[in-house]
Amino acid sequence: MSSTIIPGRPWRPSSERVFSDREAPSRFQSGRWRVGSLLLVGALLSPPAFGKPPDAPLTLDRAIEAALANNFAVQQAASEVRMRHGDFVHAGRLVPSNPVLEARTARRDGPAGQSTDFGIAISQSLFTGGKGELAENAARNRQGEAESRLDFLRTTVAARIRSAFLQVLSAQKRLDMAERLMTLNREVHDFARRRLQAGEGTRLEVNAADISVGRAKAELAKAQQRLTAARLALTEQLALDPAQAVAIRGRLEPARLVIDDTDILLRQAMQRRADLAAAARAVAAARDELRLSERQLVPNVTVGAFYDRENSNDVVGLSLSAPIPALHRFEGEQRSAQARLDRAQIEQDALRQQVRREVLMAVADYRSARERVEVFGSQMVANAEENLVLTRGSVDAGQLGAPAITTAQNNLMEVRRQYLTALDDLIAAGAALERSTGGLLRLAPTSSTESRENPS
Repeated sequence: MSSTIIPGRPWRPSSERVFSDREAPSRFQSGRWRVGSLLLVGALLSPPAFGKPPDAPLTLDRAIEAALANNFAVQQAASEVRMRHGDFVHAGRLVPSNPVLEARTARRDGPAGQSTDFGIAISQSLFTGGKGELAENAARNRQGEAESRLDFLRTTVAARIRSAFLQVLSAQKRLDMAERLMTLNREVHDFARRRLQAGEGTRLEVNAADISVGRAKAELAKAQQRLTAARLALTEQLALDPAQAVAIRGRLEPARLVIDDTDILLRQAMQRRADLAAAARAVAAARDELRLSERQLVPNVTVGAFYDRENSNDVVGLSLSAPIPALHRFEGEQRSAQARLDRAQIEQDALRQQVRREVLMAVADYRSARERVEVFGSQMVANAEENLVLTRGSVDAGQLGAPAITTAQNNLMEVRRQYLTALDDLIAAGAALERSTGGLLRLAPTSSTESRENPS
């Protein structure tokens, strides 16, 4: 290996990096890097803190109970409440800070020789202008805001878990209907082949039957995927390991909600929504914080007492001190506090409007979905299936032409699609009603093991 030495520059081998004394890694630094890497890898490989999987199939009530106990968002909101409680405890202190104890000593040289002076003093800062009470009120309102947001989050999680639970039941029903559709289309396909072999049918009939079987296969695959997605969504709300299967028990017959007077429902929702209560507490806290920033112009005073011994003389006295708010007038703090109050009031007004819109939209969506479910009910799907069987028999008897089978198949597919779409919309609307009304209305399945839930 050859290298060129340039005058005036330090020589460096072309294929090696040379470290200066400051750059050279020590064994301690290398070891610290290895430990840090091991800790990072351990954190990445450590399993997440999932909830305990249920031992028995979950009913809807048990699923909601488990979600409220294990849901990560609920746990975070609960930790926020505890943090705000700590702030409230801190704001409730009697004095701004602990007392200050001071001791001093000095040597004095005089005509009579040397002597030692010493002294001791204690001082304590005190709140003035009601600042301690204002800070405590603001912290109390912040804690109340966090508690109200936790209450609303629990309502939201309950609505989500209810929707996810019903969506699993709906996806299972969708899969059952897809399997039934696949069976019917295979029967029609076999029927068309038999007619072709007997010289009574045409290749056109067999091709149409092949197309219907392919569509049924696609519907079946889609139904299987929807069921998997619904189960994963349920495990997410339950904070369970998505790799573990969760068995549920219930029957998809959503309870009918009777909504007579929308105006009454709106008033009840405005009173019940915990997030509106949280917004009101946020406004109150911001108002207290604004008043507190204005009171900063009234300085806290510090009182104290001292004892000094100087040149064999005892000196006892009191002290009083306070900062002079001449150069720092707290203008920035007051403007920020005023802006926070304005923002809290705007957010409160916007939330009120949002709540009214959410309730009205949820009611409209529920009524529409309910009507469509009743129109395209399971009985209509059963009738469409029966029509397909009857049409096949009529074609076999020579009463109808072969295209009638394709028409019956298409009709069954469309009725099934409309019914399942309406059922999913009904579940979504029920969850939106529960959340928008703060839990006044709940859409639940009925079965022999679960009672019907009525609007409160």
